[in-house]
Amino acid sequence: MKQHLPWMAGLLALCIASLPLPLLSQDASFAPEPEFPPTLELSLTEAIHLALRQNRTIESAYLSRILEKFQLAQNLGRFSPHIDISPTATARTQGSTTDYASDGPETLRPQTDMAGFSLLSSLTQKIPTGGEIIFAWENGFESRYLHETGASGEQQSGLSQWSIGFRQPLLKDGGLAYNLAPIRRAAMQEENNIRSLRDTLISTVSGVIQDYRTLLSLYQDMEVQEDALAKAREQLEVTRIMIETGRRAANEILQSEANLARQELAFEEARAQMDDAHLALLQRLEISGDTTLIPTEKITYKPIQPVFEECLALALDRDNAYLSALTSLELSKISVSDAENQRLWNLDLEGAYKDGWHHLRPAPSYRQEDWWVGLSLKIPLPLYGDAKYNREMPLLSARIQLRKAQMQLLTARESLENNIRNAVRQVASSLKRVELATKTRQFSEENFLVSELQFKLGRISNADFIREQDKLRDDRLAEIRAIMTYQNTLTRLDAMLATTLDTWNIAFITERADLETEYLGNNTWMLNR
Repeated sequence: MKQHLPWMAGLLALCIASLPLPLLSQDASFAPEPEFPPTLELSLTEAIHLALRQNRTIESAYLSRILEKFQLAQNLGRFSPHIDISPTATARTQGSTTDYASDGPETLRPQTDMAGFSLLSSLTQKIPTGGEIIFAWENGFESRYLHETGASGEQQSGLSQWSIGFRQPLLKDGGLAYNLAPIRRAAMQEENNIRSLRDTLISTVSGVIQDYRTLLSLYQDMEVQEDALAKAREQLEVTRIMIETGRRAANEILQSEANLARQELAFEEARAQMDDAHLALLQRLEISGDTTLIPTEKITYKPIQPVFEECLALALDRDNAYLSALTSLELSKISVSDAENQRLWNLDLEGAYKDGWHHLRPAPSYRQEDWWVGLSLKIPLPLYGDAKYNREMPLLSARIQLRKAQMQLLTARESLENNIRNAVRQVASSLKRVELATKTRQFSEENFLVSELQFKLGRISNADFIREQDKLRDDRLAEIRAIMTYQNTLTRLDAMLATTLDTWNIAFITERADLETEYLGNNTWMLNR
């Protein structure tokens, strides 16, 4: 895969320090769910680390990989030798009764005892041109003992022979393109499966990041609301003192009490939102609800300005939806080629050789050799009716599907380009809003200090001072939310470019050896043909 473009180095920070974090070693195994302390301080990197080590969605994806690898190994073994050994043993007694009329012979009750054993071994080898070579070795023995009125006898027979045969299609079912198509399909499907696993990991990591930041943001909101509540209480006390000293009208205490009530309501609403976000993160990390998570990250940001052209080039190389559409186009081309092959005549080159001994008793034994070689031709002539429709439908369907795949690829390319363009625009826009929100908060803090001094000196009204308090609180909250929005836009862009794992130094592995051993035992070799 392509290396990160220069600007992507900035994503390695994303305003939060990230440490090297392997996803899972191939020899790792999922331990029972760990116990957590009542209060757990957690950085963002630790939250990601925890989610990757105990996540049912990820484990389910790796379980699916076992089946996918098993199917891939089966498809890749298309041209491996196939050995079949079939031993057979039989033992049987049969008899009959024949009754004649009064003027006929006596009743006949013949009985035959039979026992036999045979062993048939065969080896079949397919070759990429569509041909097939079959070697067979057959050994068998049978003994028959006849019991009949006035006569009895035993017969024995045995067979020991080997044979080899071949068949090579010259038109239909023949050729490298047709016979290698299943392997090409399997390889393309495997690429899709690996990208789907990668996207599952990216989705999990991105979900943890966003839930963590939501909780972190609401923790900061709580601090701002708590500070605003403390200022409202202080302002109420100052107002009460100023009323007692005659510097304020008595009715102004109502404005201060109403302001305190509003701040208490805002504080409780912030607490409720934080509890919801806390529960969401617990569920994301699959941790018991008895644990209290405390995010330890600081809300900071680092300006990053991604370049659209560089982002698009990276996305075209890694985006699963676009690459899947590209794969579908290639598969459609293969289907058209296969359909055209199946319309050809059946012309096969065939031959066989057989050599074996026939052992008989009491008859003499003998050896027999047989061989033959020839061409077989079958010409389909579906002129009308269902046969005609059945002949035309596969190729017609394959061509239409090819055209659809071409249009879907264009749609996927346009959609990806628009999404990347919009994501880059959102990053630039959210960064601008962060800068403006920071300036606004700085001005609000300076204005509040001036207003606080003027209020204590009695130069501004109680209502004006309350407005300055509210403005400072709102501007602080706006800055926090602007920073979080900016960071989340970077995270979404990272996910679109499929670089989330690289950004957080997470090693991507495509299989779990411990799960494969658990479900296949000593047969794990079957996954690596």
